[in-house]
Amino acid sequence: MSLDLEKIVAQMTTDQVGAIEVFETMGFKAEALLRDHVKDRDGSKHDLVILGHDVARFAAQQRAYGVDDATAGA
Repeated sequence: MSLDLEKIVAQMTTDQVGAIEVFETMGFKAEALLRDHVKDRDGSKHDLVILGHDVARFAAQQRAYGVDDATAGA
């Protein structure tokens, strides 16, 4: 089943270092930083980072390296 996704976007505050690292290991790249964009319950402001993953480019790279063919029988 194909969803025809082209891009996936995730957003989180910059203090969520562990979550950012997990997304980066999955191929997400920082695309924007919004300063003081989120306010918590105590009224403190936090920066928001937007991460993107270009699904179409990743799929094209897999096809180019023959990964689709190698995993087709799995």
